[in-house]
Amino acid sequence: MYPGKFYFEDGSFKLIDNDTFKTLKQFDENTFDMIFADPPYFLSNDGITCSGGKMVSVNKGKWDKGLSVKEKHEFNKNWIKECYRILKDNGTIWISRNIA
Repeated sequence: MYPGKFYFEDGSFKLIDNDTFKTLKQFDENTFDMIFADPPYFLSNDGITCSGGKMVSVNKGKWDKGLSVKEKHEFNKNWIKECYRILKDNGTIWISRNIA
């Protein structure tokens, strides 16, 4: 199975927090019943927002820096394609996204 360390584990439920492209390639086809993904929103653009009544930076880190529309599309196509490869035929994928 997965040779790395799990971020959280409880019975048959295991949560992995790692580089998507390196991690997904380690799994065989048709491995998972369900995948939950929370990909980068690419909102880190040196802006500010209000949180708890204080102005704070929206920058989360280099991994969340904005990309062009074409780059975002390619990034998402690539990781979703890998998820599809390792998802069982009757599996499901849940993707958390920001509508902004």
